[in-house]
Amino acid sequence: MSERWIIFHAEPNQPGWENRKLPMGGLTGILNEQWDYTGSDSLPIVGERFRQFLRIDEFADPQFPKSSTHARDGDWVITRVEQYPAAGYNSSKQEIVVCYCKFEPVRSELEPLGRGQASPQLQESQT
Repeated sequence: MSERWIIFHAEPNQPGWENRKLPMGGLTGILNEQWDYTGSDSLPIVGERFRQFLRIDEFADPQFPKSSTHARDGDWVITRVEQYPAAGYNSSKQEIVVCYCKFEPVRSELEPLGRGQASPQLQESQT
């Protein structure tokens, strides 16, 4: 199955750069990554904000204590979008999309995340 890798990257000179560290200690401009398996032609567009997912302890599900409980519109706004097609026929990525963003704080309501219902097909296969 092919997929689209969407990378949200900070424009130069944006605040918070000193807090965006890679596991090995280096700094990165990457704010967020998403994988799109839908096959849709729609891409993030200039002016959109990507969602911020948060975990509020009092709403955490004991079965999944590290999972996000709420979401909101994030503080980063997309300023430009670049697309890079897969280089080879057998590539696992259909394309890579880089969305450059600038920091524009916004007040947005926290929305609780609902838990999905198990599919009947999955329930049948587990019995």
